[in-house]
Amino acid sequence: MKKRQAILSALSVITLSALIAGTGGAMASAKTVKQHRVSSSQSTITIALPSAFGPNLIPALDSSLYTAQITNYQFDPILTVNPQDQLIGDLVDKWWYSKDKKTIYFHISPKALWSNGIHVTSKDVELGVDWLASKSYNTTDQGEYGYEVNSIVGAKNPIPDGTTPSGFKDISPSEFSITTYNVDATNLSANLQFIQPLPYFELGKLPMSQWKTSAFNKLPNVGSGPYIVKSVVPGQSVTMTANPYYLHGKPLIDTTIYKVVSPDVVAGDLVSGQVNLSGIHPADVAKLKNVAGISINISPTNGYSFLGWRLNNAVYGKEFSNVKFRQAVEYAINRQALIQAIDKGYGKPENGPLPPVNFWYNNALNNTYPYSPAKANQLLDQAGFKIKNGWRTTPDGKPFTPTLTISSGDTNIQIEANFIKQFLNAVHINVKILPPINFNTLLNQLNNDANGKQPVQGFFMGWSLGSGPQDPRPLWLSNAPFNTTVQDWQTPKSVLAQSDKLLNEQASAQAYSDTYRKNVLDQWQVLMNQQMPTNFLTMDDTLTAYSSNLHGVVFTDLGTFYPWKWYFTSK
Repeated sequence: MKKRQAILSALSVITLSALIAGTGGAMASAKTVKQHRVSSSQSTITIALPSAFGPNLIPALDSSLYTAQITNYQFDPILTVNPQDQLIGDLVDKWWYSKDKKTIYFHISPKALWSNGIHVTSKDVELGVDWLASKSYNTTDQGEYGYEVNSIVGAKNPIPDGTTPSGFKDISPSEFSITTYNVDATNLSANLQFIQPLPYFELGKLPMSQWKTSAFNKLPNVGSGPYIVKSVVPGQSVTMTANPYYLHGKPLIDTTIYKVVSPDVVAGDLVSGQVNLSGIHPADVAKLKNVAGISINISPTNGYSFLGWRLNNAVYGKEFSNVKFRQAVEYAINRQALIQAIDKGYGKPENGPLPPVNFWYNNALNNTYPYSPAKANQLLDQAGFKIKNGWRTTPDGKPFTPTLTISSGDTNIQIEANFIKQFLNAVHINVKILPPINFNTLLNQLNNDANGKQPVQGFFMGWSLGSGPQDPRPLWLSNAPFNTTVQDWQTPKSVLAQSDKLLNEQASAQAYSDTYRKNVLDQWQVLMNQQMPTNFLTMDDTLTAYSSNLHGVVFTDLGTFYPWKWYFTSK
């Protein structure tokens, strides 16, 4: 399955996010398939989701990590990566560039079939592109992945529904080409590889304005991935059946069930066998590591958690926008202590927009913002946050009582919020924690807050970053959705202009050289570390518990791979 550039998740369940599976590599041999089926003692795998999934099952319509995990099982992308993060074919088996590198030609694998046996065609790829470029998609609450096709000539702005960007050409049912505006060293790996063909024979005649309310969106009846949705219990579970025509071979396990289980109780379900694969809390590692029938994997995570501030907030936006306030918060939080207390040592402090495990991470950022309440107090004093009756006021002398909004379903989030509150209280910031709300409700508040009047002020979240060479532009350009909706980082303009310049340079023709691109990204990470648009918290390790008789799972910092090769043996 694919993993998009970046997917939001609830803070403290970032460790659960890497269960999104990857694809790539050769399928199991026929001999292996036969052996596994004979020895298998069960044909259903139950995978725990830590929070409720969204209602939209057309790819990219939901920005939630948990919904994406389901849709990415059903709809394969044109390209993917292997466990070594190398770009490889998926539905497309060959691709090549024009001499000027602006046009890429693609050939669809003859093995690429829909789950009803119909061949995947260029028309299906075209529909997937048209969808991401369409006005209907880009005007929805969560039309966040339009950027993936923005580079295609004719698709830079939302275009009328059903219109194909002029840069996309159907050459034949099995070949197509994409022409981009500019040469871009990151584009194929960071954007175009994630295009998911959509079944033209199902959706081609349906107006895109009706897709969100369509029966297909609620229960898609065909797919190109290893598993196809069979039934949905909204907010509770999704049952998926093996795709008999999957291009890498029919999965060895017949049924996959995604079941919403609170991380607080999932350990018991793992022991009882009600769940076969799940992310777990760090505290559960010690409980489960010696339990018969349970295995545990620990991997670094290509993602991180952060403390965000609504910079346009009608009450405290001016205060949150002061860079010294955000720098002070970073010094005030003992992130190493958080890792020990919450993560039991399974993690590292995060110091910028890319985690330490990432190939492009700037090691010069290590050990920046060490825990220092004295430095935090100094910065708050300099920014004009005076202390009155033990608590800081705004620079104009008004009470300063910012709130933190957290998501429900995971007590670790509440515990971490309480730690953050204590750290900020220690530097006289009188922060309040609001009652937990559903993760999707929090997303909706962030995405619909143009006037800054939603209840959310400070908030916890995590990014699960994508595979392939990273392109930070879809998150961090001044006009990117994260900046313009979730966070609203719009000032100072000079800093955003400098950031935009570096971000565009790291994708230039010169950036086909990894050395050149690394140098530019190093400079950009230093700028982000200094400006601290969000408070970077921790990169938590991915902790996964699974049934010991489950085999074939490949664990990496990019997620789990090869779900069609997974199989059970007798206990």
